[in-house]
Amino acid sequence: MRIPPAVKRQLKKPLGRLYKSLQKLKTLSRYRIISIGDVCTLALLDIGIRPHLAIFDHRFMRRKLGPEGIGTLSRHFKRPKKYKNPPGMLSEAIVKDAKRLIAKGGAVLIDGEEDLTALAFIRSATAKDLVLYGQPHKGIVLVRPNKKIKRRIESWLSYAKENDY
Repeated sequence: MRIPPAVKRQLKKPLGRLYKSLQKLKTLSRYRIISIGDVCTLALLDIGIRPHLAIFDHRFMRRKLGPEGIGTLSRHFKRPKKYKNPPGMLSEAIVKDAKRLIAKGGAVLIDGEEDLTALAFIRSATAKDLVLYGQPHKGIVLVRPNKKIKRRIESWLSYAKENDY
């Protein structure tokens, strides 16, 4: 499903708490961490946190990730599940499979763009999960999935479906 421009504008604001420093995130390792994005995942690995589920596309700011970054992700996540998710879209397959992917853990390698997949994973996450994603040039956003944020995401997805985006 295509995500409407009005929703994309709203997504420019963090959906959770913005952290400029990763050091404060070290205390969160007791939760199941779901990381969205290559740089976010690599930053967590760098401070000793291995996400329960990592979603990445081997790209950063629309440029190919360097060989060192790809190598690190490949060493930590040997057999990622593969999904297609075109830029500006949210794959129905990811929306449908998000809950199962979270339960199983591991990694998801996206052919396309992983940014908007955060919506599916926040929507499907439980109270024992934390979803982290990068906010370009600002830091890492930590989302504690709760009813309020899930309702908001549900309304955005419904809007996209109803308006055939």
